[in-house]
This record gives sequence, structure tokens and C-alpha cells, in this order.
Amino acid sequence: MIPGAFGTEVLVTGKAFMAEIGAFFPVRMTVRGNAFEAVFMMRASALGHRTTGPYTPDRPPVDAMNWAQLRTGIAMAGHFPRFRVDASGLWPRIDVELLGADVRGFIVMPEEVTAEAVNAPYLGGWQEQISSSVRIALEWLAGWVASCHRQAGGAEPSIDLDLVYRPDEDYETRLAGIDERVRELIPPVRTVLELRWRTATRAQRKAFTKYLKGARTIGSRSDRRLSHRIGDVTLEVVL
Repeated sequence: MIPGAFGTEVLVTGKAFMAEIGAFFPVRMTVRGNAFEAVFMMRASALGHRTTGPYTPDRPPVDAMNWAQLRTGIAMAGHFPRFRVDASGLWPRIDVELLGADVRGFIVMPEEVTAEAVNAPYLGGWQEQISSSVRIALEWLAGWVASCHRQAGGAEPSIDLDLVYRPDEDYETRLAGIDERVRELIPPVRTVLELRWRTATRAQRKAFTKYLKGARTIGSRSDRRLSHRIGDVTLEVVL
């Protein structure tokens, strides 16, 4: 892995940022070249005493403000964060920007996230494992992109990446035989990373596909993809 490479730096920094911000459930995540942006769902217990709006100058969202203040001046993913608390709604939102990197996070309260927003029948304990699974996939992906550049040469490749959730058609089958007490830990959705090449040579793409052994070709003729599992995450590479 090459931390300074254009094609991998954003993945490495984004992965570390996800962990250090609090390993919150990623509602959405995108990578566009060297820019990383994600929406995270705050754990209800992370703020301690909760407040609710509407807020005024005399009644600010002190829970969110204190959370941000405690982390101000402490580096995240090798960069210092800048926080802004948005108190315009019923619940506060915390915007985080890493100085010197095109990395941003938007932390929303759990009350603002619906199951429908992530194509799930319900929210629950299954969300706790998603951040870790996505970070593992980003680490592997960064290594593969760096390796295909070393092998094929040329300018450093870059990608567009989207985190999406899709209903799991095998969910009911996977629940069979699972103790009811732990069923809510089984994700009812598939966590998918959709990858499109932004800049890459044919040789670099060919070198990359060597890491997708056993991948299935899916999609229509106009939208063909290689589908490959990285742990609990499905990587789909648009052909």
C-alpha cells in the first residue's frame, strides 16, 4: 500500500477517518477521485444527555457542541478536524472536515435515519458491524489499486466509489436455525461498494481484475459488473 499515491491515499485516509470518528454506522459514503465524503449515524449513547430542538442562542445543542469540543485539536487520520454544529433542525448535525485533505463527514442523529433510507426492513444491532466491514474492504481495495499501478505503470489510477445497501434476497434463509436472541445481528441487507474507474489504463484495469478471482459477471449488457466478496462486503466493479 502506498499512502501517498493519488489512487490510494483517499481510501487509506477515509478508512482511518471512519474508525477515529467513532466507527459509526455509515449511512452513505462516496469517493470521487481524491475526495471522500460520508454520512454517519451517531450512536444514541455517544452524546450522554440528549437535547432536542428547536434551538436558540440561549438554548444551543450543548450535547453535540461538547462532543465536538472534546475532539477539537486532536488529529484524525493524520489531519486536524474542523467541526461545525448545525442547529437549524429538530436534531443537531455535526459536520467534520479534515484540514489538508478532501475528507468530510456529516454526523446525523439516529432519529433522522430511517430503515427505508438504507433499503432495510428495520434498523438495529446489525448496524454495529458495518463500519468495520467497510473499513476492511477499503484497506484491501487500496492495496489492490496500488498494486495494479505498480504492475502496469502509467499515471496513478483513481476511482469513483459508492457505498449502497441492497435488500438481501437470502435473508430469511440465513435466519433459519439462528437463535432469536441474535437475529437482529444478521444484516437484512447486502453492503455493496460500487467501483467505477475515473482514470486508469487498460493495463491497470487488467492487473486489478487479477485480484477478483472467482468474481461473477452480473448486470445487463449495458451495465455489466464483476461482483466479488471482500469479507462481509460485496465489491462491484463496473466493466
